[in-house]
Amino acid sequence: MSGVVALDAFDQVGSRYMREIFPDVVEAGHPLHKTWPEHAVGLFVAKSQVTADIIHSTKKLKFIVRHGTGYDNIDAGACKEKGIVLCNLPGISAMSVAELALALTGACAKNLVQVSRQIRAGEQLNKRFKSLYSASLLTGKSFGIVGGGRIGQLTAKKYIGAFEGKIILYDPYIPESGSDWDSIPHVRVPSVEAMAPLVDVMSLHVPLLPATRNMITLAVLEKMKPTAILINVARGGVVKEDDLWQALREGVIASAGVDAWMSEPPTKEVYGDILDLENLVMSPHIGGSPAEVQIATCMSMVDHMKELIDGKPPRDRVG
Repeated sequence: MSGVVALDAFDQVGSRYMREIFPDVVEAGHPLHKTWPEHAVGLFVAKSQVTADIIHSTKKLKFIVRHGTGYDNIDAGACKEKGIVLCNLPGISAMSVAELALALTGACAKNLVQVSRQIRAGEQLNKRFKSLYSASLLTGKSFGIVGGGRIGQLTAKKYIGAFEGKIILYDPYIPESGSDWDSIPHVRVPSVEAMAPLVDVMSLHVPLLPATRNMITLAVLEKMKPTAILINVARGGVVKEDDLWQALREGVIASAGVDAWMSEPPTKEVYGDILDLENLVMSPHIGGSPAEVQIATCMSMVDHMKELIDGKPPRDRVG
């Protein structure tokens, strides 16, 4: 037996490929699935929580491959302590996430969700409606990119291509020269606090780490222009949500496009009347959802595991 376990369910096409490469893979519904810590050598994970206690309880686990880029649901520190190789799959969904950032930006700037709701309700749209006359131009505006990895780069290029945007970057880990950013016109700032008053749109593209948790607070939002837009296609914990809801209610910023939430999927039971905010454009963490992205991600996950099982050096190791 290969000892490979699929902790979560994956795309149907990708799952067929997984079974071709690992015919004895243990999936949900298999008698051994619930006892995987006893026998798993390799583990495929999507959104299930893999805590330190779970990791330390495993008997044979050597490899974990995370389906996607973010791995904050897996205790990387515990993996390191136990000598378990943890890999993610960066870049596969990057184009789709960048497209979503652009879409959310446009929807916020043009009040598209609110206007659509009013039309569906049969309301007669005229100059009384704020949703029609508070729409803003995006061409030539300043766009802040927080996190300059692959998604941040692609999003910056889209803002430039679509809106002739002026790009302002915050990422303390990217060198001033010698990176892919050399070909992207931009200026840099030393912090999100320094970026806040300069940008018309701030778009978040950082992983959830101790250094980025609650990075965007009310204090940061209050430094932004009252006409500014915040876009979060990163992770829910990067933004202090209660602060954002307050800022939207009080008009501290104009609007926000949110794809990443503290509680996912976002529900009425958890968020209540937050979901009724007229200046909040929402999606339920769908940046990597297109079928072709899901298939490619699943197949890459399988290839990564096959290489690890075969003794090849790990690709995209994060822990």
